[in-house]
Amino acid sequence: MAELSTVEEIYDFIANALAEAVDEPWKEIRLHAEVWKTSTGFTGDFTRDPEERGVADLDVDRLDYAVAKAIKKLQTIMTSSAHESWNKATFRVTPDGEFFANFAYDTELSARLDAAAERARQQ
Repeated sequence: MAELSTVEEIYDFIANALAEAVDEPWKEIRLHAEVWKTSTGFTGDFTRDPEERGVADLDVDRLDYAVAKAIKKLQTIMTSSAHESWNKATFRVTPDGEFFANFAYDTELSARLDAAAERARQQ
């Protein structure tokens, strides 16, 4: 992975990785990420083309570690500037190149992961 240093470069990288992860015609791909300290977890799905074929799970195992690194870098860039902190992100891409990103801070997720880390340290 080339060094990604801007939000736009990271968005392009994520969009391309998502498009490469689906081997059939699609209308939209969605990736949901949860970021905590040095960990990034993914789930995702895509709408098939034609839409009547339904929605299928995205095989997130096809996304290499570089995608997780890119999302973590995006979080670092965004939280070090004027943006609010976030620990959840949803990315959507369409075949015509439209890319959307939504970010949220989930306090319950943060508390749950902090508690799990504390339990792991005590064992």
